[in-house]
Parts: sequence; C-alpha cells; structure tokens
Amino acid sequence: MSSSAPVQLAVPEPGTESAAADVIGALLLAGCAGWTLFTAAGRDTHPEGVLLGLLAVAAGYAGGRVAGAVRPVGAPAAAALTVGALALLLPRGLSGDPSAPPLHAMDADGALLALAVGMACCAAHAARGRLRLLLAALAFGISAEALATGSVADVLACGGALVVAGAAARARRRLPILLLLALCAGLAAGAPLLLARADTRADADTGASADGPVNALSGATPLADQRAALWHDAVHEAVGAPLRGVGPGRFAELSPAAQESATPGGASSAALQAAAEEGVPGVCLLAASFGWMLWTLRRSPSSTAVVLTAAGALTALAAEAAVSPVLSCPGITAGAGLLVGTAAARPVARTRVTSYTEPPGPGAQQRSDDCGGGGGERSEYRSTARSRDGDGESDQDEGCGRDGSHGQDEGCGRDGSRDRGRSRTGVDSAGRGGRAERGGRTVQSRPRRREAAG
Repeated sequence: MSSSAPVQLAVPEPGTESAAADVIGALLLAGCAGWTLFTAAGRDTHPEGVLLGLLAVAAGYAGGRVAGAVRPVGAPAAAALTVGALALLLPRGLSGDPSAPPLHAMDADGALLALAVGMACCAAHAARGRLRLLLAALAFGISAEALATGSVADVLACGGALVVAGAAARARRRLPILLLLALCAGLAAGAPLLLARADTRADADTGASADGPVNALSGATPLADQRAALWHDAVHEAVGAPLRGVGPGRFAELSPAAQESATPGGASSAALQAAAEEGVPGVCLLAASFGWMLWTLRRSPSSTAVVLTAAGALTALAAEAAVSPVLSCPGITAGAGLLVGTAAARPVARTRVTSYTEPPGPGAQQRSDDCGGGGGERSEYRSTARSRDGDGESDQDEGCGRDGSHGQDEGCGRDGSRDRGRSRTGVDSAGRGGRAERGGRTVQSRPRRREAAG
C-alpha cells in the first residue's frame, strides 16, 4: 500500500559560475611565481618582493570569495570603511612619508583609496533602501580624502572609479564595457613607454642638485622629469636583456636615476619594471593577470553594476600603476585581490527548491483521508473503532503519520508522531461514526473508507 510522498529537487540558478576561472587564476599565479624564480636563478637578485605580492593577491582573492559569499554587502562596506577611517585618522600614515607604515610608497595611499571607493560603490549597488544612500555617501567621502594626498593621479583614480560606478548603474551588457576598460588600461601602460623613447635623461640630470639625491616631492626636481629618467633606464635595461631581464629587485641597483631618487619604488611603472627585471615574458604575465581579473568579473554571478564597478576600480589602479610604483606594496595587491574576490563571489543559499508529488503507481490504493503531506497541507484524522460497553474506550483505532503508514491502535498528530489509543493532538476515538474530542471541542469523526485504484 503506497502513498504520495513529497520529493525535494534542487534547481541551480541560471548562469552558474564555472570553476574554470579559479583554476586558470591559480595556474597563472603559479606561472608568475615560477618565472620569477627562473629569472632569479644564478644571479644575486631579490625575488621576495614579487613573490610576496603574488601571495598577497592570492590571499586577498580567497578572502574576498569567502567574505563576499557570506556577506555580499557587509564585506566590501567594512573594507571601505576601514580604509577611509585609517586615511582620516592617519593622514600621512599610509604613504605620505616614505618611512611611514604600513605601505612605504608614494601614491600608495591614493591607490588604496581608489580601491576603497570601488568597494563602497560595489556594496552600494548590492544594497537596498537607505543603506544604499549611506554607502554612496561613504564613497564620496573617501574620494574627498584623496585630495589630502596632494597627488593628481590619486584624485583622478578616485574620480574615475566614481564615474564608472555611476555609469555602471545603467549598463546592461558587461563585455563591451570590460573591453573598453581593458583598452584604457593598455593605453595607460603604454604611455610611459612612448614617453621613455624620447631622450629625457639629459633634462633630468640637468635639474639634479649637485649636493646629492633630490627629493622629487620637495619641488627641486620636477616629478615628471624624474619619472621620465626612471622610464628611460627601464627601457634601456629591457632592451639589453629582453628574455630574462636583469633579475627581480635589481633595477634599483643598476639604474642611476633610481639611485638618485629619494623615493623607493623601482621604475615608477609596473609594466616597465617587469620588462626590465623579468623580460618580455614578465610583461606578458602581468598583462595576463589583469586580463584574468577582468575575465573572472565577466563570469561573476553578481549584478552587472557590481561587476563593472569593480572593473572600473581595477582600471583606475592599473592606470595609476603605470605612472607610480604602487604595485610594489603588498597591501595594494591584496586589496585588488579582495575587490575581485568579493565581486566574483557567489552568495550562499541562492538555490531554488522545487517540490512535487510523485503520482501513485497503478493498482495502488489511496485513502482520501491520509495524514501528512508536508508543505503546509492540512492533516485529516480518521478513526474507526468498536465501542466497548458504551464508555467510549477505543478497542481498535487506526491512524496514519506523515509518512502515510498505518497501524493498529495508533493515532496521528500534526507532527507525524503516533501514540497508542490517543494522539498527541488530543483526538479520542469513540467508535465508527462516533464523536471525538480534539483541542477542547467535539468533532464528528469520519468513517473509514477505502477505494480501489484502477
């Protein structure tokens, strides 16, 4: 004797994220680390900085995936609020002074603020109601803090992240805008190469002081001339060793302009420094890493507004990294990985559950008054008994649980439990067609009825 039973079927959301992006990202980071060790083999180099940056990216991405899955709004909002609070409480504690913790590099605070603006805007797009307005106000407040850095690149990076976040709210397609952002990042990375082809080395040496190294931030030497001299030296080193470069961490030792500079950071351009220290393959791996981040965002289950906002913040970081040594700070690379991870995370408990009832097989007997059924269905109680001496004591009482099973001298309650003689809901049988008390009121029990199927 069979009865209907509900079956739960989990149907995945459309557009389920594939694990291909994660696998390719892991292989790409492993390839970057392997090439760094290969270029450092047999030479007096310092690959620790590059390896630490790669580890920071991986850790930030993993942390962002976990935090974004659990708290898609709270995780990026908390990160943005933390950066904004640090920049407000320690205005020169991020990178205003080269010796100040924790970043130790010029323009690194502006890059971190640009990432914080992107995180705040991502949280605002994912939030609803008044919280969205508060997060938008937080993004504008962090952008205003970029004015205190005194760097035009920092202000432009934060402003660009805001502009892209505002335009992403009306976007419907991801791929064209992601390609446009990738093109902008490529043009920004190629601009120092074009400027370095001009012979600006003589102009930079002319503006140098004879007393010793010149601080570019003091105004004695124009910052543009100093960076042009660094770019010129990076191109010279890259042409001399196009395959393996001069080795990780050796550019500052071989470049005269880097030795004269009071601000650490290498070639002041991520692409040119990678070309000088790791050769052309190093530049290709750097470009592939940025492309992987955009591709991961392309396959993200998040909304289009969140994806494009994160991509805009990454593009602003790439543009700033083209003219300043921000990627030499592990905190910046960890922040970039955290931004991509939170935007690419798949929130938990996003599967739809569809339930249906299996039809009974041929020849099965059905009871119109079966109990159970789950899903909010109302249980019906059936009682058949033979009265003994008219005292209402049940001699034979049948009931059914939620699983549709029947037995002798059993009743069934709403929770599917069975108790001998009397159910937990207070049903007391009083014979076939008799009366029973349930919940303090008298009800008429229904007579037993059987139907033959088929």
